[in-house]
Amino acid sequence: MARSFQSALKSGQNAERAVVEELRLAGASVGHGRKIVVKNHCRKTGHVETPDAVGLFAIEIKERSLSFTDPASYPYETVFVDDLRGMGMESYTNLIYIYRSKPTKAWVWLTILDRDESWEEGVTFDRGRGHEVPILVAPKSALRPVSQLIQLLYPQHYLDLVDGTTDCFVSGGGATEERERYVAKTNPDAGGRAAKAPAKARKHMG
Repeated sequence: MARSFQSALKSGQNAERAVVEELRLAGASVGHGRKIVVKNHCRKTGHVETPDAVGLFAIEIKERSLSFTDPASYPYETVFVDDLRGMGMESYTNLIYIYRSKPTKAWVWLTILDRDESWEEGVTFDRGRGHEVPILVAPKSALRPVSQLIQLLYPQHYLDLVDGTTDCFVSGGGATEERERYVAKTNPDAGGRAAKAPAKARKHMG
């Protein structure tokens, strides 16, 4: 006998909760989507936009003195992805690397998920630091247009469907903070910085 829609929905939502909690226990930053039950929902034509879950990924942004407006106009056949020493010291992996052209203000991007045998590890001389730096190099073909990244990032106008505080993804932030020294964050039990809602709440509050 086929399960009722409500039974199948409840089972699916329980699975979503279980996966989110497993990811959280593994130390990953994952939020629940709102569990919305539409009483008069047509399974054939209806669609509820709420996400099962939303994950937080790191994006590295690098400015280049090169002039380009899109992947095709990038002036070299290879792209310096990142300093291998720095990558080795980070406790997380940047999913996205964005390269912004200083002359044109345009930007392109690539994802570390595309890394294959065509990517190489080399050495370059860093004029700013005055010494050689081990570098990860990707082929120009790995570069992607802006539109593809925007399609992948979760839309602002759906943030009210995320079950939690989401203001920081709409506005604010980007300030410079000065410290005497940097202490790496090593305690997995240390919570995030969104426990308190900002004084002036926007409508994008879960």
